[in-house]
Amino acid sequence: MIRTVFWIWYAIGALLLIFFTVPQGLQFSNGLFLLFYAVYAGELIIKGYERPFVADRSVIFSAQPDPVRFLISAVLIWTGGMAVEWYGVHTGHLFGSYGYSDILGPLLYGVPATLGFAWIAVVCNAVLLARDFGQSGWRLMVLRAVQVGFWTVLLDLVLDPVAHARGFWSWGDGGGFYGVPVSNFIGWLIAGSLLSLFVPPVRLTGRALRRGTRLYQAVILMFGLVGLREGLPLCMVIAGIGAVLAEGSLRYARSSQIPKL
Repeated sequence: MIRTVFWIWYAIGALLLIFFTVPQGLQFSNGLFLLFYAVYAGELIIKGYERPFVADRSVIFSAQPDPVRFLISAVLIWTGGMAVEWYGVHTGHLFGSYGYSDILGPLLYGVPATLGFAWIAVVCNAVLLARDFGQSGWRLMVLRAVQVGFWTVLLDLVLDPVAHARGFWSWGDGGGFYGVPVSNFIGWLIAGSLLSLFVPPVRLTGRALRRGTRLYQAVILMFGLVGLREGLPLCMVIAGIGAVLAEGSLRYARSSQIPKL
């Protein structure tokens, strides 16, 4: 159900953002998109254990996910994401000096309440792209955190300049990459890596990996195309690179499941 709702919402939103503009009366749809994105990415993780490739080989983890535990993790990510956003908005540290408009929904102490769902969406989607590379235990958790940081920053290199150009939020200092300070991307790397530690270990199937990859590619390419319309060509270049890297990660995951004779 949520998969269908998300893709319908995505298709309509992509058409409006890329070729037209979102009518003033439909601005609330931006916040709903973040909510649907978060729920869909989370569902892929929760249901990712249902049909593993090979009985004794997990692409990432080996434990079956507990929906209740994952819900707690989602609450922690929402809270952590809102906390770092509040800290960033009110201090100018971590992400740089910036402020939010109300396009994404009502502000909670200067931060749109929907931003917590954005962090759930981005982190969970990045988890679906992480690989174990033969590691386990705490090494695996650290490795996954590093990979999540990488995928979130790659997405943010496209998302933040576009959001800045569209007036979703703005930076006071300017400079950096299309008006977005370098400190913002460092902040995303740190926050994304740490928040990923809240996601419980799960056994991801081929179907979950494929859908997670297509989800990431769809989101980053959509913002890349919007960036192209806004006169930000490098965003489209980065989006293309991100889509290709995500495809390569998926193919690696598939090849790693071939039993060694």
